Amino acid sequence: MKPLRPQLRGLIVKLTVFYVLLSVPCLVLVETGLLTFEFNRFMAEVENGSLVAATRVAAQDLAQRWPQAAAVPPDAGLWCEALVLRMQRPRGGLLAKESYILTELSSAPLTATVFAPDGRLLATAPAQGGATGLAPDSAAWRARVAQAGELIRVEQSPYRIRRVLLPVRSGEGQLDGYLLVELRLPVPWHRLLFDATLEWPIVLGYLILFGIASSFFLVAWVTRRLNRVARAASAWSRGDFSDRIGDPSRDELGTLSALLDDMALQLQDLLRSRAQLAALAERQRLARDLHDTVKQQAFALNLQLATLRRQLGEPAEVRRIEQAEVLSQQIQHELAQLLDELRAGDAELPFGDRLRARAQTWSQTSGVKLDLQLHDIPAPTATAAENLLRIVDEALANVLRHSGATQVTLSLDRADTNARLVVADNGRGADAALRSGMGLANMRERAQALPQGRFEFDTAAARGTRVCITFSTDQDHAA
Repeated sequence: MKPLRPQLRGLIVKLTVFYVLLSVPCLVLVETGLLTFEFNRFMAEVENGSLVAATRVAAQDLAQRWPQAAAVPPDAGLWCEALVLRMQRPRGGLLAKESYILTELSSAPLTATVFAPDGRLLATAPAQGGATGLAPDSAAWRARVAQAGELIRVEQSPYRIRRVLLPVRSGEGQLDGYLLVELRLPVPWHRLLFDATLEWPIVLGYLILFGIASSFFLVAWVTRRLNRVARAASAWSRGDFSDRIGDPSRDELGTLSALLDDMALQLQDLLRSRAQLAALAERQRLARDLHDTVKQQAFALNLQLATLRRQLGEPAEVRRIEQAEVLSQQIQHELAQLLDELRAGDAELPFGDRLRARAQTWSQTSGVKLDLQLHDIPAPTATAAENLLRIVDEALANVLRHSGATQVTLSLDRADTNARLVVADNGRGADAALRSGMGLANMRERAQALPQGRFEFDTAAARGTRVCITFSTDQDHAA
């Protein structure tokens, strides 16, 4: 038998690729869903005024730090950086609830810029940010100033840009400058496709490692059990049905192994029955040929010898003819015995095959579904086998006459030196007439005639009828 491992090496690669191809889209789908949900919730808060409110509070704070017009605070750059960090905190920033969407989607999602009243850039954070698209003393600039305090929406695919421009006024109401806060976020799909961080190679490496490890484990576990199946199948192909898979697991592979073991047992019984039937058929043919030729010729020879004996008158010749006639009669007698032996019926078959044949014939005749569970037992004596067959015949006849069952289970098994034969149906149970009838008494007597035989009869309206015969298979007790 060739082991299965060489044929299953490709399974490791296939399972690994399957795990990766299945897991990566799932991870992408989950992360996209989560990011999209967080993104939509965050943008809804921004549209409802969270960015405007945060910028207004920052402008008031900057006015306290900017006491004189056109005098740039020395820490304006640091103040802008602190403002950006404060606004993009996961909790207590632009959202009251915890949210990591800003750091998930962009490394610099917010930009804070301070302008002089004439439009000069005074401070910005981060350094690469700034008032993109705003030019001092331009019509666009004056339009932004005119709607200062309102949320300015800019759609620049794949970014969502929101700007808030507020004047910074001193306590006397004098204009000291402007504060511009810009929010620039890419949509989630853009981040997943083009801005993948180091986490994706780590996740992908983990998936590959997990796929390889789990594939090795699965293949080794499955291969060991499949090798047992292959070993048993190889033995079956050689005609040796004694080998069994014997997988005790209750999973799909264990169920398949149990079915294959049962199939091997049935094939063994079938081949044995066919061989015995073929032998019986050959014996019947020989019996017919001997009966039609040799036996008829021996009979004709005996008749001719008798005729010759009557025609001869010499005593010596008559005695010789009589001796030949006796010899011819002996040949006829022995030939008749030989023909009787060749014509022997199913009594030559093993008990299990005889029981199976009778039950299957009854099922085909009655139309009742039959479940056979027959296991090998030591051959009972001729008398015990005949009693068991008569009990089964009577039990099946009662099922057909009284129970109205649609299914019958016939089982034969052995535990140590005891065997048990059970006939159970799913019918309506036995009535009083059957319980007191002669058929049940005959079955009990036949069962008690078996070696250490015991008879059990159980019937109920909801459970049907069950006939159980237990007897000893020990040859000492059988004798």
